[in-house]
Amino acid sequence: MQVKFNVFRQQPRTEPTFQQYALEVELNTTILDCLNRIKWEQDGSLAFRKNCRNAICGSCAVRINERPFLACKESIGTIFAWLKESNQENNHELTIKPLGNMPVIKDLVVDMANFWQDLESVTPYVLTENAQKSEREQLQSPAERKLLNKTANCILCGACYSDCDAKGKNAEFVGPHALAKAYRLIQDSRDSATDTRLQQHSEGKTGVWGCNGCRMCNISCPMGVDPMTQIEEMKVRIFDLLDPL
Repeated sequence: MQVKFNVFRQQPRTEPTFQQYALEVELNTTILDCLNRIKWEQDGSLAFRKNCRNAICGSCAVRINERPFLACKESIGTIFAWLKESNQENNHELTIKPLGNMPVIKDLVVDMANFWQDLESVTPYVLTENAQKSEREQLQSPAERKLLNKTANCILCGACYSDCDAKGKNAEFVGPHALAKAYRLIQDSRDSATDTRLQQHSEGKTGVWGCNGCRMCNISCPMGVDPMTQIEEMKVRIFDLLDPL
């Protein structure tokens, strides 16, 4: 089966263009395998990121027909199935673009500096008052750990950030990835900064009130973290903190 790939191409300080490549593929061929073949067999100048090939590093995230996916996780068959489910025409032609809300370095490679800066702004690690005094590790019960199951699945691929309408309109908004990480720490029984975190993320439009509820982060997340759901849960915790019953 022949599939055509319209791939976004951009060099530094030049206008973007699209270049078309055709491959003979099977339904179980991954999108990353297709990009590899294009680079190895047709055009060695094509730039894209990849690493683990097992959907755990997040580095190969790209937009396929305007929706973010992990290139190593999706196959031609799953993308065709998604096209059918979303009532899109399937003419055996796919458009591959870099993630949104981030500047392009080259082709499918984006500059994620702001993504990491926004994550760092939420202090994305456990803060424990007695950590230095303790002579043993801080244990959690199975029930306490279960609270983190969903948010701990985040692989920081940038898919939610790419599709975030609020981030596109407000550069000061820290983004769904950062707020999902913040809520993961708020739920963590080992963290002692819960109230401080809730107060921080309730200020202005940088935190939870910057989210406009478009739900695209939930739709785009390949790991089922559902960032907007975590943002809504954080809002409830903020209301409880500011106006306890």
